Amino acid sequence: MTAWLLALDTSTPRTALALGRVDRDRGAAELIAHATHDDAGPASALLGPRIAALLAEAGVAAAELGAIACGRGPGMFTGCRVALATAKGLALALGCPIFGLSTLAVIAGSAEGTAFALLDARRGEVYAATFAVGEAGPARLSEDRCCTLEQALADMSPETLAAIRPVGPGVAAHGAALPPELRARALATAGADARGLWRAAARAALREAADDVAALDAVYLRASYAELGLNTPKRPPFRSPFV
Repeated sequence: MTAWLLALDTSTPRTALALGRVDRDRGAAELIAHATHDDAGPASALLGPRIAALLAEAGVAAAELGAIACGRGPGMFTGCRVALATAKGLALALGCPIFGLSTLAVIAGSAEGTAFALLDARRGEVYAATFAVGEAGPARLSEDRCCTLEQALADMSPETLAAIRPVGPGVAAHGAALPPELRARALATAGADARGLWRAAARAALREAADDVAALDAVYLRASYAELGLNTPKRPPFRSPFV
């Protein structure tokens, strides 16, 4: 049975959207409409209208959607929550299945071969994972992790190091620390894009079990500054004269 699949990701400085048909019985997927937006500001105020515009472009009503896929991180904490809340709201309202995607799989989906997906995690660390990317989309070869780039590379076999292609926003942020042979074949991107999103979403919708919409949550891989108690107030405390 063919169903309309809407995929979205706002875990990086980009908003990526993809809409297409998937037929699980035949193992087939077709991308119909897509959009990638580079965001200077928060995506939360624009995500709804952008989804509506994509559906209108394809001539698809929201009620016709048969499945939702969503990047759930790791990435920007607020972006992960925005996309996930939107996707879960749609899935609950429509009563359709939802598929949570690793944003690193989405990043890897924009490359070919053995992709070493990298996102800048700040604090001198990266979010990283390795995927084999082919016609069936990004197949996981390692778990998502948050660590230094040096540690991620040190844990790879010589065969994997010889095959990987670093890809993603983390290439620009940490490229200087890559060995020269990896730097030469690295692909720096600004964030998730619609092509990679669709490949990851189609693979999940065709091959994986749907997630429990109530249990599905963002993947952060580490605590925030607030949770660690490291936030610095932007201004001195002010005591109201009326208290």
